[in-house]
Amino acid sequence: MTLQLKNIGMIKEASVKIDGLTVIAGENDTGKSTLSKALYLIINSMDIEKTNTSDIINLGRRNDYGKTIKENIFSKQSFTSNSLIQLLYDNKTFVYKDGVIEETIYKKDIKIASTLFIETPLVWNLQYLFRTSSDIESHLKMLGKNIKIPYPFLMKNLYFELVTQNNFLEDWTDEHKNDITSIINGEFKKDEDGIFRFYREDKKFDLIDIATGIKYFGILQVLLNNNHLNSYSLLILDEPEVHLHPKWQLEMAKTIVELVSKGMKIVVNSHSPYMIEALKVYSENKGLKDKTNFYLAEKNEDTISSSIKDVTTDLEPIFIKLAEPYRKLELELE
Repeated sequence: MTLQLKNIGMIKEASVKIDGLTVIAGENDTGKSTLSKALYLIINSMDIEKTNTSDIINLGRRNDYGKTIKENIFSKQSFTSNSLIQLLYDNKTFVYKDGVIEETIYKKDIKIASTLFIETPLVWNLQYLFRTSSDIESHLKMLGKNIKIPYPFLMKNLYFELVTQNNFLEDWTDEHKNDITSIINGEFKKDEDGIFRFYREDKKFDLIDIATGIKYFGILQVLLNNNHLNSYSLLILDEPEVHLHPKWQLEMAKTIVELVSKGMKIVVNSHSPYMIEALKVYSENKGLKDKTNFYLAEKNEDTISSSIKDVTTDLEPIFIKLAEPYRKLELELE
């Protein structure tokens, strides 16, 4: 499956393969998150399968949920009349342009049942807000008032994945959940009030007192525990290394590769040489080299647009780009 973008945000063009592990490397402000949001938008605009029994292709369909996503995760300036997002799969296409969808492929074709976007582990800090806002919205709806409370869209969507249970169970999830429990030496669980807390041995901790790195692993732990991470999941991780010591960056990379080995599709945005090198090493050791693709996001010469290039066969451009600050510092010290 290939995602193609043209004129989305600052991305002038991109063609990225989504098949196993996809790593988008680059500095800040080069379009990594924009690409991931475009992927999240187009996958969530797809139907599970074709419901029209006729052989006529459903062209020009508008998707209300896709429209809601677009309005909440992109600015109005991100799209122009020349903007295009499309997926290519097995000589079929799914096109999202100006909110209109042209489709010949469906989620069932690409074997993706759910898409999860982890933007920040600080979602845990907002669990009271999300729970309260949902209760208020539900109460107002009962009174005939359809009032929506503004909230961080991707974070609230992730929160609902954390607090709900998926009935699709796979026998490998307990193994990886237990691995994470060992890494963070504890477990995220709901207490009697339905609020997540961190349990370590016989002690219970409020999440506001827990290190942010532990919170990131806790998201994966809970998603595994409630069956939202499975072989039919697409998981998008936006710079997971930000809150992790290099030692835990390696543990995160290993966890990511293990999940890919079970059939998950995972997209990782990163500007960490530790994370990128670890993903390369672990994927090769796991026999996933053919299902791992690396890309470099760079500013174009005009400095206001960027392009995303395939560097799978040679990661040197990534490490050269990410090493520039060190070289600059060395020059300062001379």
